[in-house]
Amino acid sequence: DPDLETLILRLVDPPFSKVGVFPLDRFFKPDDRMDLAMALNGVVASPSFEPWTIGVGLDIDRLFAPPAQCEGRTRVSIFSLAHLPDGQRQFFLALLLGRLLAWSRSQPGTSHLRAALFFDEVAGYVPPHPAQPPTKAPLLTMMKQARAVGLGVLLATQNPVDIDYKALSNAGLWCIGRLQTKQDRDRLLKGLGRPDLDDAVEGLGKRR
Repeated sequence: DPDLETLILRLVDPPFSKVGVFPLDRFFKPDDRMDLAMALNGVVASPSFEPWTIGVGLDIDRLFAPPAQCEGRTRVSIFSLAHLPDGQRQFFLALLLGRLLAWSRSQPGTSHLRAALFFDEVAGYVPPHPAQPPTKAPLLTMMKQARAVGLGVLLATQNPVDIDYKALSNAGLWCIGRLQTKQDRDRLLKGLGRPDLDDAVEGLGKRR
């Protein structure tokens, strides 16, 4: 289980000579391995990367397990990303959602809610085609499949037009608030198959 420093060094000088039936140097040329190692070394050497090497690991079982002193209660783990630039938000969320998806695939099927992911201000993270940020694939997969293992996914946004229609169509419950622009209402009500609700949605009061 190598750390990142050891992994970079082993890229240059791997502890094996073949990958499948091919010699290592044919499968992954030494110059290409060195280029990748140098790129990763640049990341590790960057002062902005250091905070990502400390703190609690992304252990999904640990994030969901109730503390010993709160047995029987539901644990809530909150990640606030408001202080991060966009690139680092995507980086962290891609890691978190990837781990969560992998965790869901290791769970047995159930008809009960085992856990829930609540994602506020989701605009930009599951955008319409052809945009493909690294957060999109795991979110869409969990919305399609994770309910079978008891993982619920709740997405919140002020702009439904910024969400891929596949995410909208896989939502089993829709909570609709005030939408002032016709474009947002049209996108949402088309997905619901209820264009007749346009006046009702437009006329909703604040925080209703």
